[in-house]
Parts: sequence; structure tokens; C-alpha cells
Amino acid sequence: MIIGYIAMAVIAIILGQIVSHLNLKMPPVVSEEITYKVFFKNFKNDFKFDFKYSIILLILFEAIMYFVGNVYVSYIYAILVATLMVVFSIDYRFQLIPDETHAVIILLGIVNLFMNLSLWYSYVIGMAIGAGIFYGLSMLAVIILKKEGMGFGDVKLMGALGFLFGMKSILVITLVSFFIGAIIGGLLLLLKRKQVDSYMPFGPFIVIATIIIIFINPNDIIQLYISLCTGLSTVVTDLVFNLTNK
Repeated sequence: MIIGYIAMAVIAIILGQIVSHLNLKMPPVVSEEITYKVFFKNFKNDFKFDFKYSIILLILFEAIMYFVGNVYVSYIYAILVATLMVVFSIDYRFQLIPDETHAVIILLGIVNLFMNLSLWYSYVIGMAIGAGIFYGLSMLAVIILKKEGMGFGDVKLMGALGFLFGMKSILVITLVSFFIGAIIGGLLLLLKRKQVDSYMPFGPFIVIATIIIIFINPNDIIQLYISLCTGLSTVVTDLVFNLTNK
């Protein structure tokens, strides 16, 4: 097991440097469409160590090793988390998600699929569910609100994550991401940091929700959600009963 922790530490340091420089160099590629030849040339010439992301990934990777174990899926999760760090940073700053991140997640999904061929249908349906829900919401926003709802980057991200995690987990990721988005969005509105009709990138909420289900079993989250809904309905029922019987 100690070898696993050491391996994760080494991977965290390496991927942390890659993530750091991708966050600096990737936005011009996706926003200004510069050539990848220029991108990699600048990447090489401007390289310098930045341990901020390495430290974050080190903590997350060691936690993955502790909670998941020294198994192949832990290393898939490690690469996934590093990829999601790029998604979080770029979507938060530029309101777009690079297609390269979707490609990496799809590749991870293919590796996972070969390790679990008997569950292929779950991953295919998960991809359809993840992309379908967000595409449907995007179309509804255009039809009803006459403006863009979910960006197509979110649609592709959820499709890729659905292919990696399967149908049950992508539904939980969807649920948790909307729950987190509602809380953070509500707080920003209360603090007057956002207007009601202003755009808020949803990618960071998807990232947080995905990392959560890496550490918490989706079944536990579903049970917690049911318990919260049951408790809330009981409180509302009691309140209505008391008000109507005064």
C-alpha cells in the first residue's frame, strides 16, 4: 500500500505542473484559436515550477488512495481529477470548457469500459443521460427564456462523465451539481454579487459534484437526499397543519 501512496505523490507533482501550465496556456488556444504548434512552443519556453496545483492534487490523490485503495480505478480517478481542475479553472474564468478535457475523460471511460465490459450498457446509457439532460435543459432555456441555458461544453462534459461513471452515478452527479449550484447561486444573489439574469458557469459545480461521488458512494447520497426530502416534507406538513388548525 505504501507504494501506492508514493506513486500517487509522484503523479500529483507531475500532473500538478501540467495542470498549472495548461491553465495558463490553454485559454488562448480555445478563445483565440492559436495553433497548437505555438501552444507547445510557449509551453516549453515558459515552463517554471508552480506547486500550488501539485499540493492540491497531492491531497486529493492521497485521499483517493486511502478511500478507494491501490486499484486501477484510483489512477483513473487521479487523471480525472487533474483534468477536472483544468475544467474548473478555465470555465470559471472564461465560461468555456476545452474539448481536449472531454477527450481525456472519454479515453478514461474507454479504459474503464474494457475493465468492466459486462456493464457496457450502463456506460452507454450514462453518456446518453448525462448529455441528454443538459442538452434538453439548454433547449428549454432557448425556447422559454430566449437565451442560452447550459453551454454545449457542459453537455459534452456530462456526456463524457456519464460514459465514465455509468447511469446511476451520472444521475447523482446531476442532482448534486444542481444542489450546489442552487446554494452558491442563491448566496451570490443574496450578497448581490450576481444579477438574476446574469450567466454563471456551471462547469465548476459539475466538477465539485464529480469529486464528491469519488469519495461518497452514490447510494449513500441518494439515501441522504431521500432523508432530507422526507424530513422537509414532514416539517412543511406540520407547519400547514398547525396554521390551518389555529
